[in-house]
Amino acid sequence: MAVSIKEVAKLAGVSVATVSNVLNDTKNVRSETKEKVEIAVKQLNYRINPLARNFRKGQSKVIGFVVSDLSNYFFQNVAIGLEQSLASYGYHVALMDSKESKANEIENVRNLLASSVDGLVLAISGEDCSYLHLILENHDVPVVFVDRKPLGFTSDMVLSTNMEGAYLGVKQLIQKGHEKIGFLTSRNDSTMKERIDGYRQAHSEAGLKVNENYIMTGDNSVSISQSQLLHGISYTQTRELIEGGEVTALFAGNNLSSIGVYNYLREANIRVPEEIAFMTFDDSFWLSMTTPSISAVKQDPDTIGSVAGQLVYERISDKTNSQPDKIVRIPTRLVLRHSM
Repeated sequence: MAVSIKEVAKLAGVSVATVSNVLNDTKNVRSETKEKVEIAVKQLNYRINPLARNFRKGQSKVIGFVVSDLSNYFFQNVAIGLEQSLASYGYHVALMDSKESKANEIENVRNLLASSVDGLVLAISGEDCSYLHLILENHDVPVVFVDRKPLGFTSDMVLSTNMEGAYLGVKQLIQKGHEKIGFLTSRNDSTMKERIDGYRQAHSEAGLKVNENYIMTGDNSVSISQSQLLHGISYTQTRELIEGGEVTALFAGNNLSSIGVYNYLREANIRVPEEIAFMTFDDSFWLSMTTPSISAVKQDPDTIGSVAGQLVYERISDKTNSQPDKIVRIPTRLVLRHSM
């Protein structure tokens, strides 16, 4: 059974308040009294509860991270960067998965606030975040968004250079001689719209007209397992474009889409890059293990998480809340392999 602070006070012959002042260094205590308390602590093997102490100080030292889809290993890497960053400030991360459901996201935020987290980092499921105004009315905690832009609520954001990354990738395909390039994605959110803008920019710069039929997006549906992604919407999209007989290259909008694209090409025995070139936005470990290996626009999720941790800590430390909202863009880069 854990030793209580009352037992320490009794053995030392002082008040509970005095023991608290010694342990938390909140008030000056005479050296002989301090020595009595320290001896009692040692004899009773008393252990300070850091969580309880932080609550008394009005801090939990916990940051809530609500993830739109934890099955997406991009967000797993964001979480790693966030945890490492916050650990350097003495904070921990409470991770919750919304499974691409706005209802789950709202419930997750409510539960974290009820647990008295000191801040929130959100990878949102849907763009409408106006609900936060009501939920945060009685909770003075900072919020940092990662990966996707919110609507209806303004706060700090950490995003990739989505448009620039897609532009560089599609430009590379065009320079390889491809003029009919399909863009496939399982989602249709602000992030994907930026990547489509990059796709359009590369075409415009090259003097090529965009064929809208080559741009195929999803409907932001609920999270599904990676085994289901093998024959999911991007698999169907790829089949439609290939059967149309026009496109000579495919650009997948994110790593989840690339699973369906690659699986269709493999099952249909379509040779890459001899019959069709292929590139994806998001680099993943398996892309270098395929034959041929697949080119990608590489994001830096660890840095996204790390910067988000830094921003939320800065907001907690800035009691005046005087700084304007920040949008930090983390650079992307091309990783060229043998699929184009």
